[in-house]
Amino acid sequence: MFGIKLLLILLLLILLTISGTLVFIKGFLLSRSVIETKSQCSPEFALRAEDHSHHGVEGCWMHGRFKRAIIVIIDALKYEFMAFNSSLQQNDVTHYKNKLPSIHQLLKRKPLNSRLYKFIADPPTTTMQRLKGLTTGSLPTFVDAGANFHSYAITEDNLIDQMLRQDKKVKFFGDDTWLSLFPGKFSKSFDFPSFDVKDLHTVDNGILTHIYPEMRQSNWDVIIAHFLGVDHCGHKYGPNHSAMAEKLTQMDAVIRNITEMMRDDTVLFVMGDHGMTKTGDHGGDSADELEAGLFIYSPAQITHTPQKEDENVAVAQTDFVPTLALLMGLPIPFSNLGMVIPELFGHCPWWDTGSNEIRRVYHRVKALRLNAQQISTYLATYQQIASDLPVPQLRSLQQQINKAESDVQNLITAMIKDGATDDALHKFIALEEAYKSYIREARETCEGVWAKFDLKLIVTGLLTVAVGVSQSCYFFVAWSNSDDSFPTLAKFLIGGSALHLFYLTLHMLFFPETVPPLMAVILALVLIFVSVVGIKNSPLINNIEMRRYLTIDNIISSLILIMNCCLFFSNSFIVYENAVTMFFMQTLIVVVFLKIIFKNFSVQRKEALKPDIGRQMRKSKAANYDLLHVITQPSTAAFIVIIICCIVLRIASSFYSCREEQHSCEDSTFILPLSSLDERTRNQRYLFSVFCIAAMVTAVRYWLKHYGNMNGMGAGVTAAYYGPPLAALFIVFHWALQALPQSVLDSFPRWQQVLMAQIVYAIIIVCLIVILSSPVLVYLLPTRTDFQIPYQAHFKHIVPTLYNQLKVQLSESEGGSSDANKAPVVYGLGSVYSSSVVLLVSVVSLLLALMLGDGIAPSLLLATVLLYLFLELYSVSVNSQELDSVNEGPTWSGIVMLSLLSTIFFFATGHQATIPSIRFEAAYTGFYGDFNTLLLPGFLIWLNTFSGPIIFNLAWPLLIFWPLLSSALMKMMVKRTFQQKQNEGSWKGDFRLYDNATLLRKHLFRVCCGMIGIASVKLLAAGCAAALHRRHLMVWKIFAPRFIYEAAFFTTSSACAILAFLFVLRVDSALSAFIRKLPTKKQS
Repeated sequence: MFGIKLLLILLLLILLTISGTLVFIKGFLLSRSVIETKSQCSPEFALRAEDHSHHGVEGCWMHGRFKRAIIVIIDALKYEFMAFNSSLQQNDVTHYKNKLPSIHQLLKRKPLNSRLYKFIADPPTTTMQRLKGLTTGSLPTFVDAGANFHSYAITEDNLIDQMLRQDKKVKFFGDDTWLSLFPGKFSKSFDFPSFDVKDLHTVDNGILTHIYPEMRQSNWDVIIAHFLGVDHCGHKYGPNHSAMAEKLTQMDAVIRNITEMMRDDTVLFVMGDHGMTKTGDHGGDSADELEAGLFIYSPAQITHTPQKEDENVAVAQTDFVPTLALLMGLPIPFSNLGMVIPELFGHCPWWDTGSNEIRRVYHRVKALRLNAQQISTYLATYQQIASDLPVPQLRSLQQQINKAESDVQNLITAMIKDGATDDALHKFIALEEAYKSYIREARETCEGVWAKFDLKLIVTGLLTVAVGVSQSCYFFVAWSNSDDSFPTLAKFLIGGSALHLFYLTLHMLFFPETVPPLMAVILALVLIFVSVVGIKNSPLINNIEMRRYLTIDNIISSLILIMNCCLFFSNSFIVYENAVTMFFMQTLIVVVFLKIIFKNFSVQRKEALKPDIGRQMRKSKAANYDLLHVITQPSTAAFIVIIICCIVLRIASSFYSCREEQHSCEDSTFILPLSSLDERTRNQRYLFSVFCIAAMVTAVRYWLKHYGNMNGMGAGVTAAYYGPPLAALFIVFHWALQALPQSVLDSFPRWQQVLMAQIVYAIIIVCLIVILSSPVLVYLLPTRTDFQIPYQAHFKHIVPTLYNQLKVQLSESEGGSSDANKAPVVYGLGSVYSSSVVLLVSVVSLLLALMLGDGIAPSLLLATVLLYLFLELYSVSVNSQELDSVNEGPTWSGIVMLSLLSTIFFFATGHQATIPSIRFEAAYTGFYGDFNTLLLPGFLIWLNTFSGPIIFNLAWPLLIFWPLLSSALMKMMVKRTFQQKQNEGSWKGDFRLYDNATLLRKHLFRVCCGMIGIASVKLLAAGCAAALHRRHLMVWKIFAPRFIYEAAFFTTSSACAILAFLFVLRVDSALSAFIRKLPTKKQS
C-alpha cells in the first residue's frame, strides 16, 4: 500500500509538468487564425469588361487562358533532379541527375511553351503542409508539422473548392492524403495508402494503370496525380541509389506520355512538393529540403520570352495558387499570400501581345493588380478577427496599394483620352514593380507574425512546470529515508498540487482565452514558496551529516546540470549539444575517478598506521619494482576503466547524424540503408552488426550465469535462456532481407517481407509477458526429503539461514547430517532484483535494435558497455564513501550521470533535435503501412527516436541494486580495509533490501523523483529559452524544436521511470511469494 501511495505522488509530479507543458504550448505554439471566407466570382475590384470580344475562356476576375489543367505532383522531386546538366559525361552522372531528359527536350524544342523554376517550399517541408500551401496559398504554422499523420479536412478557401464552385470536374490519382484534406470533392478518385515508405511502386503503378484511360475521356477539367515513389525511394535508400534512377526514369516516361496526349487548351504543371537531404529525409528548412522543382508546359504558347539555359528562376510554392486560378479564370482563394508568376500572363493569343509590349505589360499588371487586391482584402479581414498584425506596417501597405490603384486608374484614363504616349510603357513597368513590391511586403509581414504568443498562458505554463520541479526536489531532499509516513508539509503540497491541477483544467476548458488564469498563477507561486521553505528547513539540510553529502562529485554534478540548462539559451550550444553533453559526461567520469583515487589513498594511509600492516607495506616498498603489482593496484584499475569509458563515448560519436547548421559535420555511413552500399561495404557492415547484437545477448547471458540466475527451468529463466537468442537470430534475418536489391525484395509476397520482424515482435511480447508474470530468476535446489523450520521460529530467522547456503554445497558434513536438517539452497538470490532489471532492459534493447536497423543497432552495444562500466564506477564511488549504501541509497551524482548518458545516446542513435532527423520509416518495420490507427506507427517512431533514453531510463533501479553486488571489477578498483575483507564472507547482495520493504520503496521513490526532477528542470529551461527568444531569428529553427524534443524527452523519461518503479514492485511481490513457499526444517 505504501508503494501505491508513492506511485500516486510520482504520477502527480508528472501530471504537473505535463499540464504546465500543454498550457505553455497553447500560449507559445498557436497556429494562425483560419478565415473560412470564400472568394466570390464578382468582387468589387474585378472589372468584368474584357479587352476583346472573344477574349479567351470565360472567367471570373479575368478571362481564362486554359480550359483544362493537369497537375502532376512527384513527391520530393528536387529542382536538382529536373535541371539538366549538359556538361556531365555519361560516366559522371549520379543516380539522380539527368534522369528527366523529356523536360530538357521540351525546353529546347518549345521554349515559348515551357518554363522550369525552382519551386521554393515554406517550412516545415512535410507533405500535408505542402499540400495545404499548394491549394490555399497560405503559410504553414510550426504546429502543423505534428499533424502530418493526422490530415484534417481543409476549411480555408482553396483551389479545389473554387474549381467545384465553377462547375469544374476534378479527377484525382495517388496519395490518399488528398482525400482526407478534400473529402468528397473529387468527381472520381483512385487513391492509395501514402505512408508505406518501403513500397516504391504500388502507388505509382496504380496511377499509371488508370490515368491514361481517364485522360482520353472528356469528362474532366482538372486531373491531379500525386506520385510517391521518388519520396519513398529517398526515405529507403537516399537519392544516390540505382533505385532512384529507375524511379526517375519511370517519371520521365510519365511526363513524355502526358505531354504527347495534351491538347492546346490544356496546361501541365509538374512539380515537387518538397526536396530531400542527402539521406533522403525532409521536414526541415535546409536548402536541399526547400528547393523543389516546377515545370510548366502547354502545346500552346504560354510566354513571350524563351528561358535561357542557365537561367534559374525561383518562385514560391504559394505562387502556384494565384497563377493557376487566373490562368483558368477562377477566383484566387481568399487566404492566398502567393504572387502570380508574371511571365505567364504577358502573352495573350487573342490580343496580339506579341507585337505590342505595352499590351504585354498591361496583361501582367492586370493579373498582379487582382492578386494584390485579393491579398489586401484578406489582410483587412484577418486584422478584424485576429488583430495581431502590426498596425504601422498594415497602414504602410494600404498606402502602397492605394497609390498603385490611383496610378493605374489615372494611366488608363489618360490612355483612353490621349492614346498610348511615350512614357506609358515606363509607367506600366513601374506599376508592375509596385504591385510586386506590395505582395512581397505583405507576405513578409505575415511571415513575421504567423505565430502569436499568449504571455499569460506562457507564464502560467512555466510556473506549473516549476511547481513540478520544486516538489520533485522537496521529495528527493527533504524526506528522510527512515520516515515511513507523510509529513504535514508533504500532505499540504500534495493537496495544493491537486487543487492547482483541478483549477487549471477548469480554467482551460470553461473560461474564455481573454480571462487570465490568475488563481492558477497564485497557487503555483504559493506551492513553489512552500516547497523551497520545506527544503530549507528539512532535517537533512540542517543536519551536520549534510557535509557527508556535499561531496565533490555531487557538487560538480549540480554545476553541470545547471550548465546543461543554460545550454538551451544559446542557439550555438543547441546546435552542438551532442559534443557539449559528451564533454559534461567525460568531466564527471574524471571527477569520479579522482574521488576514487583520493579515497584509496586515504584507506592506504590509515592502514599504514596499523603496526603489522605498516611493517608489511615498508617491506613491499623496499622490494624490487613489480610491474604486475602496479597494474593490479585499485587506482590503476580505475584509471583503465575510465579510459575505456572515454574511448567508448568517442566511438559512439561515429553514429551521430548531422543537422544543417553543423557545417563541418558529415553524416555517418551507418545511417545509410544497407542496400545503398556497395557489396563489400554492405557485407562488412552486416557482419559487424551481427557481431554486435550477438555480443549484447552473450554479455547479458554471461552476467546472469555468473550470478546464478540461469539455473533451473522456471518460466522466467526459460524466457531468459531462449528468448533473446531467438529474437536476435530473427533480427539478423530481417536485416539480411532488407539488404537484398529492391527488385528481388519486390518479388517476394508482402507477408514474407515483414515475417521476420513480426516473429521478433511475437518473441519479445511473449518474453515480456513471462518476465512480468514470473520476474524472479532464482532456483531452489531440490532435496531428497522435505524439511521444515520449527513453527516457533520467527519468519525473519529464515533469511539469515538462506544466505549461508547461497553457494551450492552438495557434500554432506562429516556428521552425516541429512537433507531434512539442511537449510534450502537457492541460486541467484543475491542478485534477485538486479537480474530481473537486467533481463528486462536486455529484452527491450533487442526490440530497439530492430527499430534502429542494422546501421545504428551497434550503438546499443556501446550503450550496454557504457552502462556496465558506469555502474561499476558508480558502485566504487558509493562504496568508497563512509556511508551505508543500503540505508542511504543512490547518490545525486549517479542520477545526473545516468541522465547525461541517456541524452548522449539520443544523439548516438542517429538523431538530432530537428524534424528531418525523425526516422518515419521506423513506422513500417514489420508492417505493410496501411494502418487503421496512428497509435501503432507513432509508437514505433517513438521507440526509434528515443531508443537510447529508453534503455537508460529503464535501467535506473540498478543505481540502487548494483553497489550491493560487490562485483570482482568493483573490488579491483577500490582499496578495501581489513574489516571489509573480513566481511566478504557475509555477502548478501541486493537481497539485503528485502528485509526492509519501506526502505526499498523509499529508495525507488527518491531515484524516481531525481530522474523526473532532472527531466522537468531541463524542460523548464528549454521552455524559458523558447519564451525568451520567441522573436529570435532562429526560434522556429532551433529553440522551438528543442523545446518540443525536450517535452517528448520528459514524457519518455517519466513513462520509463514509472514502468521501472512498477516492475521492481512486481519483482518484490514475486520474491515475497517465493520466500513464503520455501521449505522449512522439520522438528526433531
